Amino acid sequence: MSNLEFTSIEYHREISELADNLYTEALEQNNNDHESAIAAIYDHHLPELVDGHQWVIYTYSNELVERFSDNAEAFKEFYDNESIGALVTDQGLDAVKPIIAYFAMYQDISDRLNDLGVN
Repeated sequence: MSNLEFTSIEYHREISELADNLYTEALEQNNNDHESAIAAIYDHHLPELVDGHQWVIYTYSNELVERFSDNAEAFKEFYDNESIGALVTDQGLDAVKPIIAYFAMYQDISDRLNDLGVN
């Protein structure tokens, strides 16, 4: 999806498509070996996919990810309040938005992979 502005339905559709494509491609790249595909997904494919996704990169889209995600607070597993406070103090509130979007999208895609039985 190339649009920076999207709805909740479009967000969840994109998450499903990303998860489906991620698993299919990982299987193809790993000779249909399920275990190797899973390792590849979580070792590098999923982090790279999310990190480079336009919805994580662009501030306006970050806010929509946070609004539509089922996991908008997933970042709290990696950042405590003190770390977030320091980041906001040093760089402003906009510095936190891509972090929230990254972990939310990562967890949403991971949840979708689990729904597909990819675990």
